[in-house]
Amino acid sequence: MIHSSLLMEAIMARKSGRAALVLTQAQTATLKALAGSRTAAQREVERAKVLLGYAAGTSITELQRQLGVGRPMIYKCIDKALAAGVQMGLKDKYHRPHDPEISDEAKAWVVSLACTKPKDHGLAAELWSISELAKFVCEAAEAAGFARLANAGKSTVWR
Repeated sequence: MIHSSLLMEAIMARKSGRAALVLTQAQTATLKALAGSRTAAQREVERAKVLLGYAAGTSITELQRQLGVGRPMIYKCIDKALAAGVQMGLKDKYHRPHDPEISDEAKAWVVSLACTKPKDHGLAAELWSISELAKFVCEAAEAAGFARLANAGKSTVWR
């Protein structure tokens, strides 16, 4: 019985195969301040706690128990910090798979339209509503050279 419990303890206490995270004093101070912050984003606070715990030698399982976060989140945070530095371990990865379809010029055109009055464009209203602005953008986009905006909805114009 003793032999099997020692074997189980040895199996369960296996250390991570990842490299150790070595923090400078400045990085440790920054992470401690962030981990204790009540105004920072919650995900950054959790990631700071993960990095501090991992650097202190806490196991992944123990970090999971203490912080109440999933193992994949812990692994991703540690891997980003080891690969690109502590600051990158705190941040979200860029998720957009392609470049934006609406150009900056098209966005500027919509903003300039929103800054004018509907009466300047032959409409009866005194002020733009989002739906009226979206409708006008769809109608005038082709003529202004912004074909991508011809199908723009209210949510696109709002952004």
